[in-house]
Parts: sequence; C-alpha cells; structure tokens
Amino acid sequence: MTAMSLPWMDPRVLARRIENALAEQIDRTPIPARQGVPALRVAGGRALFLGPRSPFSAAVGVGLEGMVGQGDLDRIETFLGREGSAVRIELNPFCEPALSAKLGARGYRVERWLQVWWRPPSPVPPPVPGIEVRPLRLGEERRWAEFFFLSYLGRPAGSEAELAGGVGIARTGGNTCFLALQEGEPRGVGVASVTNGVALLSADGVVPAFRGRGLQLALIHARLAWAAERGCDVVTASTEPATASQRNYEKAGFRCAYPKLVMVRPPATSY
Repeated sequence: MTAMSLPWMDPRVLARRIENALAEQIDRTPIPARQGVPALRVAGGRALFLGPRSPFSAAVGVGLEGMVGQGDLDRIETFLGREGSAVRIELNPFCEPALSAKLGARGYRVERWLQVWWRPPSPVPPPVPGIEVRPLRLGEERRWAEFFFLSYLGRPAGSEAELAGGVGIARTGGNTCFLALQEGEPRGVGVASVTNGVALLSADGVVPAFRGRGLQLALIHARLAWAAERGCDVVTASTEPATASQRNYEKAGFRCAYPKLVMVRPPATSY
C-alpha cells in the first residue's frame, strides 16, 4: 500500500480519534509521580500531569470540541504548572482556530513540531528479514525498560526511580510492548495499544549503535500485523519532521494526517 492509495477519512474525525487514543494511552500508564492526580478534561481533550517538571506533561486534544475559554486556560495552567513545572499545550489544525493566539498572548512559545501519521493496518507488510520482533514475555519488564532508555532516549536510566517509570509502561494494562532482536540480542523496543479501533504505535527506539539496520521498520511491520489481528481500522504514530523515523513510517505506507505544534509556557521563575 502506498500513501496515495489510503482510504479517505474525515480529517476532523480522524484527529479526534487519534488524539483521544494518545491521551488514553498516557492516562492509563501508572506513573508513580502522578498518583492521585487524575487527568483534567477540557474542551474535548485532557491535561495530563506526569510529575514535577516532567517534559511529557501536556494538554492533548484540547479545543477539538468547542472553544477554550480563558478560564479553561487558567485551569490547565494551574493543573500542569504545579511545583514549578512548564505548561505544554499541543495544537493541531482542527483545534479552536483562536487558541494559538490566546496562548501567544499568555507568553507561550513554540517548543517543537510533530507529524502525526496514519494508515489502516491491512495489507500487512512482510516481516523484515533477519530481525525477530516479538511481544514482551512475563518477567522481561525490567529488561525492556533498560532497553527503552538506551533505545528511545539514547542513554541508560538515570536512577531506579526513572527505571521504574519504564517498567510501569511495560506493565500498563492495554499496552503491548515489543522487543526487536537481531542475532538473538535485543536491539530495539516499541509499544502498541488500542483505543476504539485506533492502534497507537509509540516508544519506537533502536540502540544507537544498531540504527540504520531496519530494526525500526521491522517494529512497525510487526505492530501493523498486531493491529490487524485486533480488528483496528486506524494505525497511528507521531514523529518529529525530517527524521529517520518519518522515513520509516512513510516506507511502511503511512501518510501525514496532520502536523502538531507543541507550545510551552516556561515556569514563572525562568522569565
């Protein structure tokens, strides 16, 4: 399947489904630092606090269903900005049109761009020769977490507490974590989850010394097969623009559903 042959889907409906799947996956991950802090639901999206000064705390999908008032932004900032944290709000083309101007007036700046990709799972591409991709086995959660930090972040876990966060991803209900092995040794990791027919592929990573050998593409193909087995009609992932990850998703038949803009308001002490 090429990107040009993908079936048409209403882009607003697709964006709502994808953003909801992303928020749901994050929301159900048992991150120790957010215990007792449920998500804040605002205008079709969720603000998710993942711990003090976490770079992954953000408001996702806000403004997809209705206007985001100044009072709503006050609530998001109070919720995400606790304990001196920066406030991140993700925007896409289908959010309330005036939202970016409202954020600009409050001192937000552009932090980064993302590309959101999608395709149906079928036809499933063949496995990549010489690479085994398989779901995690019981008792491998810590091993997966160790490779997650090496592969996704390019470094070992900085502490036992940080490693515990990776173990939490592996133990999250609804997540299926994958290992990519070459010559019998783990070289890469990935995650897949399903929400209302949307399979979300995330946490793709390959140990730096083994990049460029087809491991990420193998992870993508294996998770497409996994999504097809579960009857999904949408498979989605996000990458930064003009990266090897983008090229691998395009090679696997994905096309860009929409771009996303991450806007951030630094903590007041950094002004």
